[in-house]
Amino acid sequence: MVYAGEVKVPGTDGPARLSLGVDLGAGSVSVDLAQPEAGESRWAGSSVTVRRLLKYDEVHFITEGLPIEGVELQWKANLSRLDGSAAGVIIVRPNEHRVSGEAGFILNIEKAGR
Repeated sequence: MVYAGEVKVPGTDGPARLSLGVDLGAGSVSVDLAQPEAGESRWAGSSVTVRRLLKYDEVHFITEGLPIEGVELQWKANLSRLDGSAAGVIIVRPNEHRVSGEAGFILNIEKAGR
């Protein structure tokens, strides 16, 4: 499943178009930005955990190097089984670069052929 939308990633200048690729069966997640940030446009999620609940799937994962090397972001998302939306939050983990903050987001599932 791929969810897409505009997200203000903490430590970046403004909202960015991104896609969140989720494979619940494999327990893998990737974050793809439309415009490169920190020289990259794709980050693989690590430490992925998935909880399958009645109305939604809860996914937690970490990205490293976005927005800059040495910064880890913790992502928490609830993937609705009812309306194809993903609602979540990005939290900056403590780091030496003084990047801080958190941001909420809502993404929508991309339909095939888009």
